[in-house]
Amino acid sequence: MKEMAKEWESTLSGNGEEGQEEVVGQVVDGMMKQLLSKEFMYEPMKDICDSFPTWLAENKSKLNEKDYEQYGKQYQYFQRIVHVYEHDPENIARLSELMHDIQEFGQPPPELIKKLAPDLELDQNGIPNMDGAGLGPMMNEECCIM
Repeated sequence: MKEMAKEWESTLSGNGEEGQEEVVGQVVDGMMKQLLSKEFMYEPMKDICDSFPTWLAENKSKLNEKDYEQYGKQYQYFQRIVHVYEHDPENIARLSELMHDIQEFGQPPPELIKKLAPDLELDQNGIPNMDGAGLGPMMNEECCIM
């Protein structure tokens, strides 16, 4: 992750040379390939997918109908993502599409995230707290990108 951040910063601090947009596009494509690689994402996706049915069964009575349906649809997307990783892991376009689509259903249940990353701190909305995640200037107020 630090390597990708350094590459991104280096690209953005260029001197307006021709082809800068192409270089930025290549960097973004490379980052997406790394972030969506089977090596990086398959195991956590599979773990969530494997844990989801039990979590849904145990929490059905605690959830309203809308939330239960939302989590059920989210689970279906995790199944699709795992299927692509198992059968077509180089299909970054499809993985990116599925990752984008799953965002419609919000964060996975905090209990499932905590099971994967017990030391990860979540905010009140179940979103991981990224303070101090080694992203340096990309995640602070001085960042020129944000």
